[in-house]
Formats: sequence, C-alpha cells, structure tokens
Amino acid sequence: MRRAFLVGFAVLAAAAGWASAAVVVQRWGVAGCVQHPNTLKYEPAGVKGTLLSFDLSLLPRRAKVYRARLFFFRDGGYDRGFEVVPAEVSRRGGEAEIKAADEPLALAAPTCRWFDATDAVRGWAKARARAGHVLVRRAPAYKAESTYLEIAYEGKLKDPPRQVTDVRAFYRAGQVFITFREIEDLSEGHDDYPWGHLIKKSGGYNVEMLRPKDDPREIRYRVYRHDKPITARNIGEAELLAEVVPGSRFNTRQVRMIWRGEQVPSVLDEQFVAVRLAVEHNKPLPSGVGKYVHTVPAAGTGYYAVVTAVNGVENTVDISGANTAGAIEEKVAPPEPVVYKEVVTELKGQKASYVQQWCNWYVGQPLSHIPICFDVVVGFCPQKLPKPAPLYIHRGHSWIHTPEPVGPSAAERIDLSHCSDSPNAFWMGINESHDTLKGIEEGRWQPFPQRRQEALIEWLDRKFGLDRQQVTVAVGAWGMMEFRKPEIYACLDGWGLPEVTKGFQAWGRAKGVWGGTAPYLGRPKPEDPFHVQDMSSYVLEDPARETPFFNMHMGWGAHFGEMGWPSLPRFYRAMMDTRRPFVVHWQVRSGLPTIRRDQSVPAFGNCSLDDMPGSGDPSHGDHFGARINAYLSWDSEGIVDEPARWEMTVRLDGWTNTPAGANEPAASGDAAADKWGLVTLKQITLAKGNSRIVIQKR
Repeated sequence: MRRAFLVGFAVLAAAAGWASAAVVVQRWGVAGCVQHPNTLKYEPAGVKGTLLSFDLSLLPRRAKVYRARLFFFRDGGYDRGFEVVPAEVSRRGGEAEIKAADEPLALAAPTCRWFDATDAVRGWAKARARAGHVLVRRAPAYKAESTYLEIAYEGKLKDPPRQVTDVRAFYRAGQVFITFREIEDLSEGHDDYPWGHLIKKSGGYNVEMLRPKDDPREIRYRVYRHDKPITARNIGEAELLAEVVPGSRFNTRQVRMIWRGEQVPSVLDEQFVAVRLAVEHNKPLPSGVGKYVHTVPAAGTGYYAVVTAVNGVENTVDISGANTAGAIEEKVAPPEPVVYKEVVTELKGQKASYVQQWCNWYVGQPLSHIPICFDVVVGFCPQKLPKPAPLYIHRGHSWIHTPEPVGPSAAERIDLSHCSDSPNAFWMGINESHDTLKGIEEGRWQPFPQRRQEALIEWLDRKFGLDRQQVTVAVGAWGMMEFRKPEIYACLDGWGLPEVTKGFQAWGRAKGVWGGTAPYLGRPKPEDPFHVQDMSSYVLEDPARETPFFNMHMGWGAHFGEMGWPSLPRFYRAMMDTRRPFVVHWQVRSGLPTIRRDQSVPAFGNCSLDDMPGSGDPSHGDHFGARINAYLSWDSEGIVDEPARWEMTVRLDGWTNTPAGANEPAASGDAAADKWGLVTLKQITLAKGNSRIVIQKR
C-alpha cells in the first residue's frame, strides 16, 4: 500500500507541476501597456550608437524562453533602417565597454514590424543575466517611450484574460480562413453599424485596418499554427502567424467621404454603414466576429488556435475545442477573391441583365508588400457573354483606394476593376519597406499592382475562360506600366502619364510614394521606379520591341498643368519616330476595328490632318486637345498577314492605297525593311472611303 501511495503521489505531483507551468507572455519597457515598466534604460554610446538595457530581474532564472519580440515605433511611411545587435557590456569605473555579442537582429516577416530577439533572450536567461543589452547602431527617429521587449517564457500565468470562442477554419484556394468570436464587440451586436459610431471607438483607420484605440486596455487576438493539435502544453512551440486588432470584419477601404470641393478636405460620412468583409461567398461577417486569412506557404496539415491577448498577456491556458481548429489539409495555390456582394441590374429594353460581383481579395508577397485585403469588382452580362470572353480593365480616376467599376451594359466582355497600393504610386508599385521597420535603402521597389492585375487575369481565365488576345486596360490618368506588356495587353485606353517627373504635382507625389531618388542611386534600372516610369525613353531604347495599341485621350482626372503636360508631346514624337500604333483623341465613331494581340495594327504617323501638340508649354501649339491620327481607321476583319504577303484596308475615318473597287492602284513602289524589321510606307494618300494596302515580298 505504501508503494502504491508513493507512485500515486508522484503522478499527482507531475500533473500539478504541469498545471502550474504555462506559456507566460509579458513585456518589459518604459511605460504604457507593459507588465514591467521602467525596466528599459537608454544610454548614449557615442559613435557606436545607443545602448538599450532591459532589467530582467523579474524573469525567472534559466526560464525556458519560447519567443522574444523587440518592438520599435516610428512615424511616416519611409525612413532609414534599424541596425540592432545583442551586446555585451562591462564597466570600468563609470565607463561602459560595449561590444557586439552576435549578428544584428532580423525583422520578422511578413510584416517586418518587430525584431526577432528569441536567441538573444534565451542566451540571457541561460546565463541567468539580470539585464539584457542591445546596441542600436543605426536608427531613424523613433518613439523611445513606446519601445518594449515582449518575452514568452515558461512560468506561472496569473489572471489570464477572457478567451475567444467559436474558432473556425477552412481551406480555400491556397488559403486558410480563420474566424473567431471576439471578447468585445465594437458594433454592440449590430451586423450593420454606422461609421460615425465606429470611428469614436477607434483610433482612426487606414486601408489595412481599423486602428485600435487601446483605451482603457489593449486587446489583440493572436493566431497560431502547428503541425499537431494545439494544446496548452505545446502552444509555446506553435508558430505565431498574426496579431489581429478588434473590428477586423470591417472593410476600411469602403469608407464614404463627403466631397466639399477641390481645395477643401472631405469629411467622413458618419451615417454611412460600414461595409463588412467576407471569407465565404455572399456571407459578410456578422457582429462580433473577427477574422484572419493565412496564405499557405507549403503543402501540409495545419492546426490552428486563436487566443486573447490583453496588454500583451495571452491566455495560453484555456485551450480547447472552442478556440482551436484542425486538421486542415493545405495546398499551395493562387489566392482567389471572395464575393461579398452581388448586384444584378436588369437592362432596359433588353432581355438581359448585368451582374456585378464585389469581392475581397486577401494577398501578401509577392502581390503586396504586407498581407492586406484588396477590393475587386467583376461585371458581366451573362446573356451576352461570349466564350472565350474579352476582358476590359477599368481604373477610373486612378488615385483612389477603392475600385471604380464601369456601369451596367450589354457589352460582350468581362469588366474588371481593382485597387492600387496605398499610397497610390501611379499603379506602378511602392517600395516594400513602406510602413514597416525596414529601411527604404534595404527595401526594393516592386510593381505590386501590376502583379495583382496579372494574377486577376489568370483567375478570371480559370473562372470564365478569357480571350487572351483581347485584353484592354483603361489606364486613366496615372501610370501606364501595361505598355511594357504586349504579351498580355492588346490595347491601352486613356493617357497614362508617360513621365511622372514633368509636372510639379506628379513629381512631388513620385518622391513621396517612392521615398525620393537617393535610395535608388546605383541600383539596376529595372529596380528604379524613376527610370521605369519614363515611357518615352522606353520607347526610344528599342524600336524593335512590340507595344500595345494606345488609344490616348485626355480626361479621367487629368490636371495637365500640375501633373505634367510636357511629357505628352515628347511621347507622341517618340511613338511616331519608332513607328508605333497609337491615336490621340480618336474621332472615328462607327466601324471601330477590333484590336487583338494576334492581328496586325497599323502604325500611322505624320498625318497631314494632325494637329500641332506643341513643345510642352501650354501656350504653344494645340496642346491638350491636339489630335493625332484621329481620323484614320482600318478594317480588322479583312487583314491578310502571311510570310510573303500583307494586306489591310484602311480609310480616312479608315485607311489604304488602292481605292476599293478601282482597277489600278493609286500608287505603287518598293519599300525595304529597316534594321529593326519595320517596313515604312511614306506619303500615303488617303481619302474618304476604303483603300487597300498590299505589301508583297519579291
């Protein structure tokens, strides 16, 4: 009996020991939402930088450290980077001798908003150090009072916060969608909630999130993943995927502002009902439900948990079926938009309707610099939709953060609208360091909007079946990178702004959205947005390279004096000198040709009916309203394009050389291809009616 009693006692002791050991998450800092205030001291270290010393006397000796995160906070979108290294400090008299103890701390992907200090803190705990030191060798201006070190270690957790419930997860198109019941509901049980009430409970908003107010306390929801079912015993080994703020169900792109004039700031429409995000088709998230979308990096089986964190302290002990989910079979696949609203409009006078699907699309690298949700709108008339279907991409006014879709119509195509980055960098992309702790000199400019657009084209092709030869993009007034992709786009429509450096408004914006010119000095040209944006130079660099047909016209938010009219005449000249297909203010109103990638298009130039666009000075020439190739068109149905013979019917209000029905050609002669393989026919006479041009190899 005594032996049995001792064994039983040992088992109970082991169980009791495990129950008292939990993952404890606490913060060391100066003030604010920290458990150990006044434990961070700053000490100038001369040319070496600034020494940060953390008093770790309240960290249990030789504690098992699961994770350590070092946070700095700064203002502004771009700045120089941090260099932070663990340090060893010895003191002789009043002087501190400081030397680096390891390699610089690395920023944690994918957000790059905190440094991984796990190895350093583990070393301090193992050595039973009463203080830990890091040396900030280089840094931008940051908020010293807000810096803190967060440590997850094995210990006794007192007073854990109330736990989230109703955690659910499912896989779809390369992503795991996770939802949970928050411990506090900003919308007070109402699915639909006006922005006027919501904004009073928050610290503002941006396109990424509803900024938390953190008053009277900071509430976050932390999402974990493991390859085994997550329990209180193993959550310390699980991967921390994300930290979600309250109110994550709201779409902070779709915020209605009241416009009060060109020179007067708009104000928030407080009566506007906040738009809700969705993770399942046509099911916007209800009140009190939070969400996180995880893009799968590798195939496998995943288990998930969501825990509450209040002022950084996590509830890591109440782990049950209420706040865990899995197993989830995961595969790598392109993320696909989720429909949150569908609007069907009956078309007057036609037995047809127009369907408009508003979608949420959750993406990260390489489609966005951080994980974020973009809005996408797809429209089509099911009764008129051909298979395969042409695609029309519409930007609208271009600079806003929300899609601006075209109106309902019976057009035989698919319409697509989506969002640019924030800040909007002419639909060209931003430096990946924006709004992170990564220095702009460490980041790279990347064409995120173009990558997203190309990914959406692939998605629509899978969904509907696209005619890949008929993809047109209405570029509006800002940016025209699609001009570099003739393998994707058949036609550009708009004016695009060939050089953003030629107008004070565009130039000022370019320096702001890309962080100035200095970070790109010495980089390869394809990595320098100030080089990439110069489409006139791009055209002139290689006359042999193909470009899409460009239907240029002024409008769609073009403020010519501010944004850069001088770039347009230069671009027109470059297009004509390199024999590229384009028109400016096309006046052809009937019988417009179909423009396809797999068909020839004529490159008109130097037409006697052309206006004079001038030198770029608004007082010179016909400036903004100048028409070029505006009265010329062609028949896209009767093109002959063979190795030894080429024919096309053109017209004034069309084009050709042999009047249709005539027995003899109006003119003839020899023409040789130049070194770029281009054949130019000079001084062609065109009149109203059709003419047929024939080029035949001898």
